[in-house]
Amino acid sequence: MFRGVLATAAAMTVLAAVPASADEVTGPIDLGTLPGGLTSSGLLVTNHGTVFGEAYDKAFDVHGARWDAAGRITDLRPLDGYSAVKATALSEAGVAVGDSTNHVTTGRATRWDAAGVPAELEQPTGFPGYAWSTPVAVNEAGVVAGTAYGAPGPDAAVRWDTLGKVTVLGLGRVRAMNDAGAVISESTYWDPAGNVVELTDGGSLHDLDNAGTVVGSVGTHAAKWDSTGRPTVLDTTWESSAALAITADGTIVGEVRDKDFTTRIARWDPAGTLTVFPGGQSRVTAVSRSGVVLGEDGGHTPLVWDRAGRVLRLPVPEGGICSAKGLNDWEVTGSCSVPGQNSHAVLWRFGEPVGSRAR
Repeated sequence: MFRGVLATAAAMTVLAAVPASADEVTGPIDLGTLPGGLTSSGLLVTNHGTVFGEAYDKAFDVHGARWDAAGRITDLRPLDGYSAVKATALSEAGVAVGDSTNHVTTGRATRWDAAGVPAELEQPTGFPGYAWSTPVAVNEAGVVAGTAYGAPGPDAAVRWDTLGKVTVLGLGRVRAMNDAGAVISESTYWDPAGNVVELTDGGSLHDLDNAGTVVGSVGTHAAKWDSTGRPTVLDTTWESSAALAITADGTIVGEVRDKDFTTRIARWDPAGTLTVFPGGQSRVTAVSRSGVVLGEDGGHTPLVWDRAGRVLRLPVPEGGICSAKGLNDWEVTGSCSVPGQNSHAVLWRFGEPVGSRAR
């Protein structure tokens, strides 16, 4: 049951919040909802200030929502014949992709243009055939990668070109793609031409950069592989570890765990030097392109660990509940609810963008 008051779609206000230490974080800024809707959530934000998330319309159907740097919202409706949207990925250029769905188990891969008009991405054909598909990543060229599923056989990793034409890469569920079009699943690496790169020692894969370096884990320890599949184990001093993301300059972010099962955020610089989060229990939520980490502590308090080593806790309105989901190099997006109001998409700011693109 929905409750609370409606915020105008373009209005952006700073909710009354507990002050951050040294006033290093401002917000949360309320991004509002779709006209007539009551609820919204920010999931991703680019360094250009575009936010991508989900919002309910006045019929209580969840749509995609894209807010520009001035806070103006665009309704990203589902394909004809579908009732809802699941937002999944956003490029720095603002290209949004997700699923058009009728219920939580099925979807049609969808890409929205600058005006918010949806276009279906081609579905794979042939035996055994796949009934549904979901995008996972979109690169700066507008190429999309994702997973086709619903067939009698295993899921398939697929890639769509800028015209929406699909290529089946092989079996697996896509986890990431770089700007050249190389794709990884949980255990397979396809180069830009679609050829499998054999990974020495195998491993569990999580992310890759534009140089073709893949990160993940071998056994119980964090590792990386170069573009030819040669591995380097990043650490063996902790009980276990995993590399979860790699940034533009080769910084790697992940988690380490000690013998008492305490998990901590970890960061390896391009030379391989390990720095562990200066606190207790902590987990990674998202990583920006420059290596700023969004995470939470053992009490599930959202925080930012920046490249200078500062730990910045995100202010939460008095009596409110907030969830942080994505970040760029200077902002975090998520959602907050306060007494008397539904959950709204919000932004926190912890720095200044290049060119001071202030909201």
